[in-house]
Amino acid sequence: MELQIQDLVDSIKKDGIAEAEKERKVIISEATKKADEVVKDAQQQAKKLVDAAKKEVTVMEKSATAAIQQAGRDVILYLKKSITNHVLHLLDTNVTSSLTGKDLVSLIVSIVQSGLVDQKTSIVEVNAKELKKIDETLRAQLADELKNGLEITPVDSVHVGFKLSSKDGSFFYDFSDDEITQLLLPFLSSSIAEMIQPAKEGK
Repeated sequence: MELQIQDLVDSIKKDGIAEAEKERKVIISEATKKADEVVKDAQQQAKKLVDAAKKEVTVMEKSATAAIQQAGRDVILYLKKSITNHVLHLLDTNVTSSLTGKDLVSLIVSIVQSGLVDQKTSIVEVNAKELKKIDETLRAQLADELKNGLEITPVDSVHVGFKLSSKDGSFFYDFSDDEITQLLLPFLSSSIAEMIQPAKEGK
């Protein structure tokens, strides 16, 4: 009887150990599978984060490049504007200073005698204050033209320089400092553009 009980105990132990071993393998298998899934998920998440980071870096690089390019264009535009304003001021100053005194007399005489207009039907309009300074010299050099009908009139509408018009209003030429400066501006802008261009190409 004692032997049968021992055999029963041994059998139970054997069955229990086998069952436990079986459960252990199942647990290990599930744990391994779960671990693989966790690792795989972590790898996917890591890849997503890396891809997102790469995209963000690309966007930032493009944004930085665009900002640098825009800054470069802004600098060039500012430089061009500054140079233009400075040269325009110099141009205006020089034109204004050249349209007074003997230089103004020479210019008026040259234009009147150039054949641009019919002297008999033309009027030369000069700033009243400036005309007082040059009137005698101007009339002396245009004596023949004045005899033929040319008129010289003092006006307040002309600041510096002069205007040449017809008595009947059929034509009008403006040789004032502002008008001459404006006429020279396209050539000024072209010259400055040529100065700026090498800087743009060398970026």
